[in-house]
Amino acid sequence: MEKTSTFDPKAFDQMSAGIWNEAAQHYDQLSRLLFGAVTDEFIRFSGIRPGEKVLDIACGPGAASLRAAAAVGPRGTVDAVDFAEKMISIASTRPRRDDSAPIVWRRMDAQRLEFPGGSFDAVICQLGLMLFARPKLALGEMARVAKPGGRVSCLVQGEAAKMLFTSLLNKTMVKHVPELKIPGAPTIYDFGPPGVLEDALSQAGLARVESRRLSGKFHFESPQAYWETMASGAGRTGVLIQSLEPAKRQALKEEVLAKSAAFVTPDGFEIPYEFVMARGLKKSNAAAGKASGAPSA
Repeated sequence: MEKTSTFDPKAFDQMSAGIWNEAAQHYDQLSRLLFGAVTDEFIRFSGIRPGEKVLDIACGPGAASLRAAAAVGPRGTVDAVDFAEKMISIASTRPRRDDSAPIVWRRMDAQRLEFPGGSFDAVICQLGLMLFARPKLALGEMARVAKPGGRVSCLVQGEAAKMLFTSLLNKTMVKHVPELKIPGAPTIYDFGPPGVLEDALSQAGLARVESRRLSGKFHFESPQAYWETMASGAGRTGVLIQSLEPAKRQALKEEVLAKSAAFVTPDGFEIPYEFVMARGLKKSNAAAGKASGAPSA
């Protein structure tokens, strides 16, 4: 993997698209294995209702899109977009319930959405915001395409100290291969601390922002099973692991397995996770006018 010494958003986007194309098949398997209950909670939290028009940003292999389609029913619609072509390819083959809304799958950059303003009743983004080179720009686009009074909901990884499912491996990897860290680039934990995600939605012009944290433990048969799952399926992390020289990869594996011993239970291996989800309402034109001091219509 080519080293990038300074942060270049365009180069980061191109690299990310390539990485997620490469990781798509394995990430689909990881998503199906682990994220089902989290996705269900996120869709309920987003408040999607029958008959609504929904946009799923960074849809990946389509888990949230399919659940949104079931929630809006046949009178609703779902548009699902992702920057990685192979993610769209996989998602578009997933079976859809007969009583679900149709889904239109498209390759699209979340930071430059190709939809008119005020197009959707609900915009959702599961585990995508923290991956964008310019997340503020992406949030601004989500708010733009939401209808006045429409909802924007995002799910991200929580605090690194509580999201050990990923941070145990990621922190160890940076220790062994520090050159993989790109100065100035976003990290998957940027929105995890208390108040950060909520502030980001407010700064995008959304009102009545609410949030909730999801915590629990993911179960694996053993530390070895955890390592194998993450090394093959954990998106960018998995691709970077596979790019390492064998000696560095082996040293990383040995330390991860040693640290994993703390999470071994009589039933196998259980490692803590934390996600954060937040939602906000797009202000109506009248509300926006009052907030800015302008007369309302």
